[in-house]
Amino acid sequence: MRAHEEQTEKREPSVRIVRSGSPEQTQDLGRKLAAALTVPGVVLLCGALGTGKTTLTRGLAEGLGIGDPASVHSPSFTIVNVYKGRCPIYHVDLYRLHGKRDLHSIGLEDFLGRDGITVVEWGEQLPYDGEVALLIEIEDAGGDARMLRIQRPGKPRRRA
Repeated sequence: MRAHEEQTEKREPSVRIVRSGSPEQTQDLGRKLAAALTVPGVVLLCGALGTGKTTLTRGLAEGLGIGDPASVHSPSFTIVNVYKGRCPIYHVDLYRLHGKRDLHSIGLEDFLGRDGITVVEWGEQLPYDGEVALLIEIEDAGGDARMLRIQRPGKPRRRA
């Protein structure tokens, strides 16, 4: 079963809404999205706990050539996991971080937008003005279903 896609109205031509019916479809979508990423790249994932941010990241990593997608797990406690694919893949979880001091302490500036692909869970917490390849908002649609709002915002992305 394939994820259902529909283009949003003309007022937002760069936004795509995708419905995923299962974790497998969410991971498959990540694989497909990875094909369009250029290095260096930043992917921001936004959504509540349990909506599939890590599952989507697993697919992105698989699409970027990671050997074992099952090795991709949430960096909630380690904050940053690094995987080796065709390029370095930095998997960042900002859930437990608050403020610029915490962000600085993990060394984001060493790789964010400079090296490999950086996938940031809780991306809405990142005060980053550089180019963003993808901004993906994930919402629970009941059961295993998810609605993913995918944007290619480019540069710059400003926080309010």
